Amino acid sequence: MIFEILYESAKRGELMLIDGGFCHWHLRRDGQITIREIISIRRGAGKEMLNRLLKIPNAKSLFAKCPSDLLANEWYKNNGFEFCGSEITKNGRELFKWRYLI
Repeated sequence: MIFEILYESAKRGELMLIDGGFCHWHLRRDGQITIREIISIRRGAGKEMLNRLLKIPNAKSLFAKCPSDLLANEWYKNNGFEFCGSEITKNGRELFKWRYLI
């Protein structure tokens, strides 16, 4: 992550820091919140951040990409996100796409 990007996101209010978690996100004009990075190191922190994202004014959906080999995909599935496809990165890694309609 580039610190300048995080700094600009923090100034826009698009950086969430909680006890045991971190979320860098962006609210697009069409109402989609794109989760750029999310890290949880405490049980329940992911759900807490999700609940906060769902309360953002003018948000209509959440969107995230996650490498296919990570256990985080189960978290997305178990928390109401719907699988909406996959893509292959330039370096050959498969990313799963997840969407949550608000």
